[in-house]
Amino acid sequence: MDAARKLLVDTLARRSDLDLKNLSLTIGRNHAYLQQYLMRGSPRELPEAARHGLAPLLGVSPDDLRSGAPPMGRVDADLRGAGPRRAADRGDLPVYASAEGGGGVIIITHEPMDFIRRPEPLLSVRDGYACYVIGDSMSPAYEQGDLLLMHPGRPARPGDDCAFIHDRGDGTQQALVKRLLRSTMEKWRVRQFNPAKDFDLDRSHWHKVQLIVGKYSR
Repeated sequence: MDAARKLLVDTLARRSDLDLKNLSLTIGRNHAYLQQYLMRGSPRELPEAARHGLAPLLGVSPDDLRSGAPPMGRVDADLRGAGPRRAADRGDLPVYASAEGGGGVIIITHEPMDFIRRPEPLLSVRDGYACYVIGDSMSPAYEQGDLLLMHPGRPARPGDDCAFIHDRGDGTQQALVKRLLRSTMEKWRVRQFNPAKDFDLDRSHWHKVQLIVGKYSR
């Protein structure tokens, strides 16, 4: 993921007042414009008019939204001026970007936006990954911008917090973060906290459940 897309994703993770649909409409584009830019790489680069319209909404410079802009983000103090990192020091846990999908659904991209060092619960988990929380339906347990640590292979039990997954068929996934209460052959019974309610998810649509084993708070 290039610097401009990463900047957009990071800003959305921090700003609960922003979403891709309304940003797209505000800059005079169709409602799916920025979602397609982020998820499908179309357009490959934001045109000048879109950058100048979007930049003040995000609180950045239009030049920051150029695909060739230097990567944004914090530089670890102990790595400044240290040159290339040794292979052993590089993180290998993939971090996937997230976007608002409507109705509390998170859309998870198909390519990692970053890599971090593996935390202890995922040290030997081949398919482990991390993704950002979008929305506040599980607040205060999980807040917008928190980074979830996911263990796809560990069985989930009643009382566990999980991501319920639907593969969209285009390389991206839809996810709902909820607490598992119980399961049958047809349904997941789940709980959300904000607003508080229990409800069923159809297992024919939400066909995978992945256990949340930790988080990094924003």
